[in-house]
Amino acid sequence: MINLLLVDDNFSVRDTLKDFLEFFYNDLNIFMAKNGKEAINLVENNKMDIVISDQMMPDMKGSDFLASVIDKLRADKAWIYIYSGQLTEELRIDFKDYGEVKVIDKFTNPMFFKEIIENYKVAVTN
Repeated sequence: MINLLLVDDNFSVRDTLKDFLEFFYNDLNIFMAKNGKEAINLVENNKMDIVISDQMMPDMKGSDFLASVIDKLRADKAWIYIYSGQLTEELRIDFKDYGEVKVIDKFTNPMFFKEIIENYKVAVTN
């Protein structure tokens, strides 16, 4: 099973992405968090393989969440993605010291999330 964490304060975004991924895969264990605090707790208590987080959330920015758990995620060798509907270039600059964090546009084609899973599966089998 692949442990995947979805972090977004918008329920419909979280739920839609979860349903989309579960349509294609039955080997995903999807954890969902509605804010950075919940996400930190899930990361601290579980080994995550893939983390996909929104940047703009009310309690804590996605970048702050990731910065607080980056050592654990590195130890877990997690693939880390952060998305935003704005400021993607600023996020790339913010994460220049975190080479493992990939910044993506929130409005990217949903098939991109499927590609993340496919690429992860190829990487772990090689």
